[in-house]
Amino acid sequence: MLAAVAIWGANFAAIKFLLGKLDAFDVMFVRGAGGAFFFALALLVFGRPLVTMRRPDALRLLGIGVIGITIMNAAMIAGQNQLPAALASLIVTSNPIHTAVISRVLTGEPLGRRKLGGIALAFLGFLVVLFWGSGDRVDLGTGRLQGVLLMALAPFCWAFYSVLSKPLLVRYPASHVTGYGVIAGTVGFLPLAVIRPGTVGRIADLPPGGWLAALFATALSFVVAYLLWGQGLRVLSPSQTAVYAYLVPVFGLLAAWLVLGERPTAFLVLGGAIILGGVALTNSAPPALASAGSKPAPGPVPVPRPVAGRGS
Repeated sequence: MLAAVAIWGANFAAIKFLLGKLDAFDVMFVRGAGGAFFFALALLVFGRPLVTMRRPDALRLLGIGVIGITIMNAAMIAGQNQLPAALASLIVTSNPIHTAVISRVLTGEPLGRRKLGGIALAFLGFLVVLFWGSGDRVDLGTGRLQGVLLMALAPFCWAFYSVLSKPLLVRYPASHVTGYGVIAGTVGFLPLAVIRPGTVGRIADLPPGGWLAALFATALSFVVAYLLWGQGLRVLSPSQTAVYAYLVPVFGLLAAWLVLGERPTAFLVLGGAIILGGVALTNSAPPALASAGSKPAPGPVPVPRPVAGRGS
């Protein structure tokens, strides 16, 4: 989980570089087409490209791909066009709160004092990073209602993605659940190349640095990070995994320091330490609380061996 959020944090620097060369919708096409391509390639090279799924599971996977990939990314890009970046990041990383509530409602996952306390502590650390981590205070009064509502849709969608994909990760390999979901979700961005003339040409004219940024934003941010997140979600409950999202801006500021030359502050270190404390507290809940309706098990849940077939 730490590796996944580190990649997503560093992805802000890659996206910022791409936005200097392309417009926002071109970047979304790059991420969509690249994510689908690299996931399909990974499934072909490293494992069976197709697994047999029950029809209800296939429909669920299609649904979470649209919700967690297509709608989430569209909401983020539309909201960021109307909000300051810091305010947008605050809204996006409200995901753990959404996940805890949705997981409680849909799966009955218990939310004990330790888990709620860890979420609150991690959120406190995030606020420290948000307001003082970059050395500039955030003016919360500059946001627009429409942008706030659009941006708030993104973490809400990601919460549904995490909660609804959990049962599939028990029955099928994480690589296929994640890969199929990303491919299903990113296909929705492919028509942008037809609807918006010149997209392919602008992408083809990217300098070498732009292609490196595009590679990071697709192969690493979409494929590697999503696979790591899926593996973590197999072991931890949705609310336990979601709290890691508070670390994304910490790694984002660190990446900005290393790549863009923006120096971090002591508050970044302090906020990051508080967030890690909240993550540790959330994930120190007794095993019986880690998954609603299940008893402590001595080891990981075995995953049935998939049967090769025509897929879903």
